[in-house]
Amino acid sequence: MSAPIIRVSNLAVDFASKGIVVNTPLRGVSFEVESGKTLGIVGETGCGKTLTGLSILNLLPPNAIRRGEIWLDGHGELNSQNMADVRGVQISFIFQNPHSAFNPVFTIEKQLKIVAHRQGLDHHQGERIIRDRLKEVGLDDIDRVLTSFPHQLSGGMLQRCMIAMALLGIPKLLIADEPTTALDSTIARQILTLIYNLQKQYGFALILISHDVGLVSDIADNIAVLYAGRVVETGTTNLVLSDPKHPYTRGLLQAIPSASVVRGGLTAIPGQVPANTLTIVGCSFASRCSQVQASCANDPALKEIAGRNVACGVVTR
Repeated sequence: MSAPIIRVSNLAVDFASKGIVVNTPLRGVSFEVESGKTLGIVGETGCGKTLTGLSILNLLPPNAIRRGEIWLDGHGELNSQNMADVRGVQISFIFQNPHSAFNPVFTIEKQLKIVAHRQGLDHHQGERIIRDRLKEVGLDDIDRVLTSFPHQLSGGMLQRCMIAMALLGIPKLLIADEPTTALDSTIARQILTLIYNLQKQYGFALILISHDVGLVSDIADNIAVLYAGRVVETGTTNLVLSDPKHPYTRGLLQAIPSASVVRGGLTAIPGQVPANTLTIVGCSFASRCSQVQASCANDPALKEIAGRNVACGVVTR
């Protein structure tokens, strides 16, 4: 096993108001990703998936306080002193909504050139690599794309431009936050295949964030299931999804539509994700779990069960 490109240890985020912590939506998340490998982070809306990705690059609001350690290969621990050298260079980010991620008053060419300059590319190098990347992401009429403003391109085209921008300098790590959420199913599959092929070509590590477990299962080597700001189950994708141990993981899988499931046959998880983790007592999933027992009054830590790590006081094997 090679050394990880990135190692995240006990990552937590507090939100404060007037110096008082009012919520801790991320509570001690830990994981590693090796070069060329993919970690899928899954869970419902509000579980902390996007916040995990943004926290790595410290793209947080002013009232947020990040705790824990993040180590990037060759750079040591990421902090405010070296973050400017890492963000957008060694670690790139693909945002959920490409229309809101681009500046509406600049052309695509202008925005790509700004990123190319930050990568240390001169004018001629930048122009060549920009065109190369746009071709690699499957765009044909390069001149029209470059001279267009973001609103003049479709969602699929704009998402491809964002991927090209993220890969201008070939980062060590690419974080893709719901990269297909605003696209129809056909384009979504094309975008996911594109990211997968580019990863195999360039060898960067990938963190793929999604609420769609089925989508992540296609390309992720390992998976981390988040609930209420914590990892509740993690391991190899095949192992976790073929034999899920945590009740929440099983609930997510039972809610995936399938051609073999008759209409009305899907099982929904009752209740909702806690809005404020400071109100949680014991297991965060207990109020929604069909297996709840008296021991669930205690907050379970991750422990190894059947080849993966599970945070559940009920599951033992």
